[in-house]
Amino acid sequence: IKGFSELTERLEPEILTELVTNYLTEMTKIAISHGGTVDKYIGDAIMVFFGDPKSRGHKEDAVSCVEMAIDMKKALRSIREYWKSLGISQPLDIRIGIHTDTCTVGNFGSEDRLDYTVIGNGVNLASRLESNSDPNQILISDDTYLLVKQHVRCEQGEAISVKGVSHPVQTYKVIELV
Repeated sequence: IKGFSELTERLEPEILTELVTNYLTEMTKIAISHGGTVDKYIGDAIMVFFGDPKSRGHKEDAVSCVEMAIDMKKALRSIREYWKSLGISQPLDIRIGIHTDTCTVGNFGSEDRLDYTVIGNGVNLASRLESNSDPNQILISDDTYLLVKQHVRCEQGEAISVKGVSHPVQTYKVIELV
């Protein structure tokens, strides 16, 4: 959620908890309906991956992920209305980054506590795409674009330099399903 830190400064903890719970509940429902696996919640963010424990194939998983992101943007309308009903006037804007890659999925952590999660360069790249996207934008990598281009209309974005990737990454802004 863009500007979430500013919002936390202005709200009572109880109201903030209600807002975040409402937002994450709606986004989680959408993720699951598209076959995504909710990895974790990071404050106001949600990390979702596709392909494990079930995969429909790289292309189908990529298309489902982009469809999920589009539905998440659509859900903002009703979430915004709910927030307004609670007296929150600050606009609710989100950013979404999507990258397709092979990652390692499993239980990771310490000897005392493990979390089922995904790790790898692809996870980092998706995070960088999210941080480089504009408000209410879905920014995808060229790897994802090549898989979804027959199903999703995109506009070519900038090539970005990303820490840990030796070459610039071409980005695409998702416009709509075709």
